[in-house]
Amino acid sequence: MEVVFTNKIEGIDLEKLMDLYDESNWENLSMVKQVYNEKSDKNILYQKVRDAYKAYLINEFLKSGKNYLAILKDEKAYLSALRLYDQGKFFLLEALETNPKYRRSGYGERLVREVISLLGKGSEIRSEVAISNKKSLTLHEKIGFKIKEKRKNSLVLSLKIK
Repeated sequence: MEVVFTNKIEGIDLEKLMDLYDESNWENLSMVKQVYNEKSDKNILYQKVRDAYKAYLINEFLKSGKNYLAILKDEKAYLSALRLYDQGKFFLLEALETNPKYRRSGYGERLVREVISLLGKGSEIRSEVAISNKKSLTLHEKIGFKIKEKRKNSLVLSLKIK
């Protein structure tokens, strides 16, 4: 297993990454229906979601060179991934996802801990997690994140790397 930590699209297998985000992409179909105002076949809409996410990563997220993708992978698949937005004073961790086939194996935790070690001392990572997402809240707490702010339906968590 290895961790890919990059601010470039080169070397990233976008199809494997989209496979990892499969559940999230299906959940985002409702947004595509609103944007395209379509009553199309769900598979067509799903492909539009995948394509839009790939385009976002290439044309927006990684374009600045300041944001990062982190992917835990083995020789066959992408096991877990996340995005880090450089917000200047801190990094915002988003889209932490583990392939459903590999959940409950510690891969999400391992990936976050690897990212922490790569960012190094003095960095801060924040993450906004839905209050209803107990698994993610437990993972963040286990790693050492603390509540920074309570919002209506979510918590902003923070970890200062020492």
